[in-house]
This record gives sequence, structure tokens and C-alpha cells, in this order.
Amino acid sequence: MNWMKLGGNVEEKNGVLRGEEGRQTFVFTADNAPENFSFEAEIRLKAEGDAGLYFRTVAKNGVDWLVGYSFTVNVQDHSIKLTKVSNGDHITKVLGTVHYPFDRDVWYKIAVHMRGENVRLYFNNFLHDDEPYPKFDLKLSHFAKGAVGLAFGEGVAEFRNVTLKELAPCEEGETFTNPILYGADPDILYDEGTYYLYYTDTADMTLFQCYTSTDLLHWSQPHVVFHGKDGWGNNEYMSPNVIRKGDWYYMFYASHTAPDENGKRRAQVTYATSKSPLGPFVSAQKVPLHTDVQEIGGAPFLDDDGRAYLTVVRFNNGNECWIMEMKLEDGKVTVLEDTITKMFAATEPWERDYANVVEGAVICKHNGLYYAMYAGSHYKGSYAEGYATAEHPLGPWKKYEYNPILTSHLYARAVGDSVYTRTPDGGWVMFYHQHFSPLEISPRQIRMDRMKFVKVDDGPDVMVVNGPTMTPQKKLI
Repeated sequence: MNWMKLGGNVEEKNGVLRGEEGRQTFVFTADNAPENFSFEAEIRLKAEGDAGLYFRTVAKNGVDWLVGYSFTVNVQDHSIKLTKVSNGDHITKVLGTVHYPFDRDVWYKIAVHMRGENVRLYFNNFLHDDEPYPKFDLKLSHFAKGAVGLAFGEGVAEFRNVTLKELAPCEEGETFTNPILYGADPDILYDEGTYYLYYTDTADMTLFQCYTSTDLLHWSQPHVVFHGKDGWGNNEYMSPNVIRKGDWYYMFYASHTAPDENGKRRAQVTYATSKSPLGPFVSAQKVPLHTDVQEIGGAPFLDDDGRAYLTVVRFNNGNECWIMEMKLEDGKVTVLEDTITKMFAATEPWERDYANVVEGAVICKHNGLYYAMYAGSHYKGSYAEGYATAEHPLGPWKKYEYNPILTSHLYARAVGDSVYTRTPDGGWVMFYHQHFSPLEISPRQIRMDRMKFVKVDDGPDVMVVNGPTMTPQKKLI
């Protein structure tokens, strides 16, 4: 590969490229990369600072006039960053940042796969993951062509096994592209070969609706499954979450009391039942689960031993996640009041942007361990998705050190409030919502991406999400 050097000197020894310490050092291909290409290398980080790959880059007149994109990693804060670069370091715009565990003096694969505007950026920090998800998956249209290159930083990194190959222009087969549907607060139920996707309609919060699909690719028109007149509350119905036990389907949801003499309302959780996943869901007893405390959410979990649990959000200097055990019998719900336990509150900086918020805890079980996915931060702030683990649904719960695992970028804002489902082949799929656009919150939209659990050397398997994606994705089943 013919390289054009900028900045400091570069030496090659035993197939390893090293940049000069103390000087910003780059090498670029003399010619533009093809329109559709893969640019791959192995990178070993030797010091703190940004290093990685450049692509769609023009490097005329030296370092101070670089124009293009950089995909860099920094071992100091375990950050992985996508940046739009104009005029070198003088004008930059960070398009997205994520955080993952990785170390110095370890060889990691790093790659750019680009087809037209569609780009997938890989950094395999999980060495046991043979098929890693991209760290970023999105459309980039600022720069249509350019060279590719290596950014060594000031002696920060070394590279080896560098390749540039042309890719086919598009992927074959049926695909889907996010966002897939209109709606907020999604919940997914798989029942007898059909997926039922329930959601809050922010344009009409007097009812709940549901899409159906047999293949997670083609979705029906929405079915109305619940009317507010058949339940408890005073309009503004939110967060339908459905679980099946026996012949009964239980829908947990939040609403509000009627305004009091001061015009104030109280948010509370209740349930409705049906003998069909398409309803109609009706609340036989039109009362909330608790009348003495405010709660929202209401996500049920049915354990392997038949015990049922419900997570809710309560308010104490912000939003907190709580859990309780309950009995589901003959279409009736009984909360075991002595089991009500706080799971966790907003303690991390990313959970406290704009307001102290953790909410929407949804439990799944993997290898005998319980994982609670939850959203953090205010929906007007850096809303994102993390998870915590426990050996029992009632806790104690421990947050993952490298949360959040699903974060916004420039083109998908306020991603979170996730739920999951399983595919017939044992795979995992996450559903979540986003703002309509970077400037408009509503109407919110529903997204769907793959998720999985990855083995690590120290600790339990790590939950990983392939998202938020923007490029066409292969069908899930």
C-alpha cells in the first residue's frame, strides 16, 4: 500500500507500523478509496490519546487542512469516537461517542466498512466475540470520496495487518431499516408464533394499540387493544406491558388520578386483563395497585419457577426503579407488599443529565443471572440505556461498569425504554424508542436491533446491543 505521510515520521519493523512520539503522525493512501470499501487493521495502544482510522479524507496542504472522518479510540477513558473533521483539529464535530473496556498492549481489530453513504465501524474490544457488532452503524453524506489513513497520535498506537479492499455495492436479501414503526414505550410479546408489539400513542393517549408480525419484518396495521373507558385512570394512558400466564393476558400500564382541588394529579400503575393478546383488555377492578404512592411504568417478569415480578418507577429526588413480587391467578393480580424493594437510583453522571432519572427496568434471565435493562437521564437530556445484574429478582442489583450500552448519536436522539424478545433460533432482539428527530420529540418512533451476551474473562457475560443502527439490516428470523 502506497502511503503519504503527514506530521511525524513512521517506521515499519517486523510488519508493525509505528509513529513518532511527541508529534501528531498520520499516513494516508495516495489515491482515494473505492466508493464501497473495507479498511481494516489491527491496533495496539501504547499510551493515552486518540488513535485510529481516517476515511473519506482529503489531506491537501498538510495536517492543518485535513477534511474527512476519524474513527478513534482512547485507552484513558475507554472511549470510541466518530468525528467529522474539517481543517484538521480546528473544526471538528463529534458525531458519536461510546465507552467499552479495552487495555493497553493488546492487539484489537479495527475496521471501516462503507457502501455509499452507509458505514459500519468496528472495534473488537471483546476478544471472545467472533462476530462483533459495529460500534457505529449510520449514514454519512458529508464527504462522498477520499483517502483512508492511520492516525498514530503522538506515538499513541501501532498498527499491523492493514488492508484496503473493495466491497460489493449492497447486501443481498430482505432487510429492514430503523426506525421501523411509529410509537413510544414499546413492549413486545411472543405468543404462539406471533409477535405483538404494544405501544403508547402520544397523539391519542386515551387508548393502547398493537402491531403484529410473524417474522419481525412485515408488520400489520395497528389494532386497538385497550380503551381508557375500560380501565382505571384519567386519560393519558402510558406504557402498556403485557405478559401471559395460563389462559390470561395481563396488561400493566400507568395513568393518573383526576385533578384535585389544586389541579394536581397522581401517577399510578394498574392492570387490565384479556383472554386474547389482541384484547380487549379490561380492568375488572378500576383501582391502582397502590393508592398511597406515585408510580409509573409497570414491567412484568415471569421467572422459570412460575413466580412473577413487577418493576415500577417511584419518585424520590428523581426517578428510581423498584420491584415487587406478585401473584397472577385467574386474571387477578395480588402484590406481595412485604417484597417491595428499591432496585437502584440515579447515581452515575450519565443518569443525571437534566434530571436524576433511572426508569423502565425490564428483566431478562441469562445463564442463571438476572439482567435489568433500564433507561437513564431525562428524555430531554442524554437519554440512553444501561443494565444491572443480580442473582435474584429482588436484588441486590449491580450496575454494569461501562454503561450506557445504547447511546444516542447525531442522527438517533434519546434512544431507550427498551424491551426484548427471543427469536425461534435462540437469538435476542431489543425494541426501544427514539425522538422523531434531533429537533422534535414527538411523534416518537420504534426501533429494533439485535442484542446478545458476550463472554469476558472476568465477570458475567456482557449484554451488547447492535444499535442504534441506521443502515439496512438483514432480517432477524
